[in-house]
Amino acid sequence: MASLALYAADASDRETLAALAWDAGSRVIGHADTPHALARLIEHNAADAILTLLPRDDAPTAWLAERRAPFIAIARSRDVSAMRAARAAGVAAILEPGADADTLRLALAALKQGLSVFPSALGAVPSHEERAETRDIEPAASGESLTPRELEVLAALADGASNKAIARRLGISFHTVKFHVAAILEKLDAESRTEAVAEAARRGLVML
Repeated sequence: MASLALYAADASDRETLAALAWDAGSRVIGHADTPHALARLIEHNAADAILTLLPRDDAPTAWLAERRAPFIAIARSRDVSAMRAARAAGVAAILEPGADADTLRLALAALKQGLSVFPSALGAVPSHEERAETRDIEPAASGESLTPRELEVLAALADGASNKAIARRLGISFHTVKFHVAAILEKLDAESRTEAVAEAARRGLVML
């Protein structure tokens, strides 16, 4: 069970985060509404991650001062510039608006393995400028990070599901599944689905 600290200035936002954390089976160690309160919370409680919402501006620096736990931020909209700003500032995972409990669980599993999680709209690899700003806080992981959807497809591959079965399970098109499978093979440096699953198991991304 993951232990989460919740950070949001608005009480209704904290309630939203708490409901999501509980639905994902996580333990909420506390919540904070200011960067100072967050620092105190993390100082006295061990947290696997800090769950928050992206701020309404493009400079999420103040609340990122506390780095003793990785940040998982849920986007308020599909504003790519805001998400890129958060990634550049050091957020370890960004989930798209409306992220559900399964997505949060997948993100936590990825972070546990030292991987980062970002929406595919941002591109798999940060820009040169973003890398320059975050080189001291990049997760220690080889290869590119898998998105939450790619982790879902990977789990289905580990179950031996065909592309058509995966499409039905996830409610996406057959062609979208093929796209995700190709991306997984590339990111895991695998030549086949079997090799990808084996590599994922080695990294602890799936259980066989």
